[in-house]
Formats: sequence, structure tokens, C-alpha cells
Amino acid sequence: EIKKSEGQIIMFIDEIHRYTKTQQDALLPHLENGTLFLIGSTTENPSFQVVPALLSRVHVVRLNSIDDASMDTI
Repeated sequence: EIKKSEGQIIMFIDEIHRYTKTQQDALLPHLENGTLFLIGSTTENPSFQVVPALLSRVHVVRLNSIDDASMDTI
């Protein structure tokens, strides 16, 4: 369950792996104090492309592609 508090900013960053280490580190204090709720996407393996300090403060969700049979069902 995700709880968003009053005044919290929801930020979506597409291709977060393109952010530099310094840019990723700049997000940390805002995640820690609860003013930022981060949703990031990447086509790369986050274990190698996202700084460890940031990875330790987020939940990683892997989205798999939908096969043709499932698309037909949808």
C-alpha cells in the first residue's frame, strides 16, 4: 500500500538511468524526508545504472512484455 501525504510531490522520471550520479543523489534528501514520491522508468538494469543509495530507498517493479496471445485476449 502506498500512502501519499499532503504536500508530497509525485515525480515521474523517464529513462532515469540517464541521470548522472550527482543528479540521482540530489533526489535522496527529498525521498528521505517524504516530500518526494518518485516513479522512475528505465530500459536498463537498475542494479547497474541507478546509484545504490537511491535503489535502497525505492521499490523496483519489473514490467514484462505482453505476448501475442495475451494481446489477443485483451
